[in-house]
Amino acid sequence: MPAPDRRLPAPRSPYVVGVLVAAGVTVLARLPFLGRPLSADEAGYWLLARDWSPGSSLYGDYWVDRPPLLLWLFRLGDALGGPGLPADGLTVPGVRWVGLVAAGLTVLLTGLLAARVEGRRPSLLAPLLAAALLCSPLLGLPEANGEVLGVPFVVLGLALLVGTLDAPAGRRTLALTAAAGGAGMAAALVKQNLVDVLVFGVVVLVLSHRQLDRVGRRLAALAAGALAVLGAALAGAAARGTSPAELADAVVTFRIEASAVIGSSASAATPARLGEVVVAFVVSGAAVVLVAAAALALRRAFRPGPRALAVAALVLVAWEVVGVVGGGSYWLHYLTGLVPGLVLLVSVARTGTPGTPGTPGTPSTPPRTAHRTLLGACVALCVVSAAIAWGHQVRTPHRIDAEARVETWLRAHADPADGVVVAFGHPQVVAGSGLHSPYLHLWSLPVRVRDPDLTTLRHVLAGPDAPRWVVVSGDGVATWGLDPVAARRVQAQLARTYTARVSYGVLHVWERRTP
Repeated sequence: MPAPDRRLPAPRSPYVVGVLVAAGVTVLARLPFLGRPLSADEAGYWLLARDWSPGSSLYGDYWVDRPPLLLWLFRLGDALGGPGLPADGLTVPGVRWVGLVAAGLTVLLTGLLAARVEGRRPSLLAPLLAAALLCSPLLGLPEANGEVLGVPFVVLGLALLVGTLDAPAGRRTLALTAAAGGAGMAAALVKQNLVDVLVFGVVVLVLSHRQLDRVGRRLAALAAGALAVLGAALAGAAARGTSPAELADAVVTFRIEASAVIGSSASAATPARLGEVVVAFVVSGAAVVLVAAAALALRRAFRPGPRALAVAALVLVAWEVVGVVGGGSYWLHYLTGLVPGLVLLVSVARTGTPGTPGTPGTPSTPPRTAHRTLLGACVALCVVSAAIAWGHQVRTPHRIDAEARVETWLRAHADPADGVVVAFGHPQVVAGSGLHSPYLHLWSLPVRVRDPDLTTLRHVLAGPDAPRWVVVSGDGVATWGLDPVAARRVQAQLARTYTARVSYGVLHVWERRTP
């Protein structure tokens, strides 16, 4: 049996129609949530993107451990539809529009990837799987987070790379390989662990060195494309006052330091969230798909004959699992990072054992009907799970939480020139209040890693730009990862110079006393 014909299906084929329908359903599934309040991360990224200009910290006057393309995408969202301030929290429909488009594009590009892997008669399993996972609240819907915004670049890079595996290393092939490298770097510039395309590209090209010509040139093209995009991003960030050294510190050095802090002093909430992620992974059906597709791909990888694509897909999924587990904080949206690897693995598992890339006509073994049925059942489980979870989410009214109440109270009682500091986390409070924070850390993890003795915070509270308002989460500023003695000093400093004004849930608002 000849190797798969990697030419694309006809534009009016049932496959293309099916992919378009799957992408359309993905878009429609996110529409009801456009006007709902942003999550804490979304609000924080939006605030940083809007205020990013040369300042005192990494992104203007604020600091976060994320690459710059993420903030540019949030800036695009702000341009598409600015903020609203209803009683239930800050809304920025444009941000959710960007997430909606990214999810739809991921499904479309998954259709392209599946066609490249499976040939002229691909199945709809991979696009349906992508649609189901991106429509599932168990993977973070409706948030426009780094994973949702980054995976279209990953899937695009994978599709471009797979499309070059049967072609000689001419100009067109090298250009497509470079484009794949650029797409892969773009994904990493949205979320730094999304280096999937580069991992997959190196593995599949190295393992195919006997079948492909000029593997060295292909690897060089992959690297050149990645470096070109990286250089452009660094230049753009530098124009806004963010240096390459500062970015390297934030996206690489900080993550290493954060892993050590989380591992040594995290609270019981961290393993509890890990448990929630594991449950979501299983209930969403993604775990079943991973086990079934990986078993079939492993079976193929250990058989005589071509195995580069199967091994590279397995390595890719393994890397993505490491990304979920290694994140340390364990949020549901981490699971979205598994989507590219899972859809590729399903397509690879479904092809059986195709001919060697670059060698048309080599023998291949079609997949057994039982294997296709197994994969179909696993994907169907994901679809059913997503439909149930989505239905529950869309019927559940959004409640006004403590953060939204604090935002509303501050907007009613604060002057626009006032400052506010939240101890710690809850960046949506700063964003939704419309006030500025003189403290650079809007998220709690950077405080635990970079200001554990609270020296910077104490200087802010005692300095000439001390905020009028301080919002404390919990009974005091003491929390895991911080020096308890320093926390008591800050609490005493608050008691001396601030007055408790109002409380909503665990959030307590303090106002600075007039001298």
